[in-house]
Amino acid sequence: MANGDGPSLAVRDYYDANTWKFLLAGSRQRAIHRELWGPGVGSRGEALHHTHALVLDELGADHRRVLDLGCGVGTAALYLAQRRPVEVVGVSISPTQVRLAGRFAAGDGALQGDVRFVVADFTALPAELDGFDLAFAIESFVHADPASAFFAEAARALRPGGALVIVDDVRAGDRDDPALDDFRAGWHAPSVLSVAEAEALAADAGLELVASHDLSSFQRLGRPRDRFIHTVLPLLRRARSRSMWAQSLVGGDALQHCHRAGVLEYRLLRFERTA
Repeated sequence: MANGDGPSLAVRDYYDANTWKFLLAGSRQRAIHRELWGPGVGSRGEALHHTHALVLDELGADHRRVLDLGCGVGTAALYLAQRRPVEVVGVSISPTQVRLAGRFAAGDGALQGDVRFVVADFTALPAELDGFDLAFAIESFVHADPASAFFAEAARALRPGGALVIVDDVRAGDRDDPALDDFRAGWHAPSVLSVAEAEALAADAGLELVASHDLSSFQRLGRPRDRFIHTVLPLLRRARSRSMWAQSLVGGDALQHCHRAGVLEYRLLRFERTA
């Protein structure tokens, strides 16, 4: 793990403190990203795994080595290894998440492939992580600081012709909307970029943007839980200087506003490493 300083440590502390709360809110699927109600999705469990299914679709027939950048508790890695004979390495800056991921993997007897998890900063990956066919980041890219280092490390870790898939929020509208600042602060998300900005930084690292898919309509905004959080927002704002969880909930409410207002989109971006 890179030693890092303020921003990286803040993200580590954020997930060390809040991962178990995310798991409690995310049902038995152990997914700590949002639900996507895409075509054919009929249950909350399927909605939580829909992002994993999209990543699975990005795997080539001959892909064998996969890197999960910001692996959470390993749910995406296990999903892929249950369905394909791949080796998946998951990276998280949070020791708590890596410990949980290892525990969940040890109890999974249905794997076609192999999984392992490493505590590391994805803007400064261990040198031995290289030669991957596919790297992916689900709702973790926004934590990159700086984004240029994320792309440089992803490119280094991929073989020539390998692919990077990012599923995350991208800026699409008014960059001066105050809610965008609340989202960035609440979710420790400095890299909320436009597609064009991400494309330019990736190109500098030798990664070409080859596909961009808008998944925003698959979200379900304004759930009962979301409406309750909005109702108690004044209390949460007062508490956020003392509570990471309150800060996160304020950020989540701001995220909802930004999507309704068209300030943010939720996209899948695929990049390929040039030879």
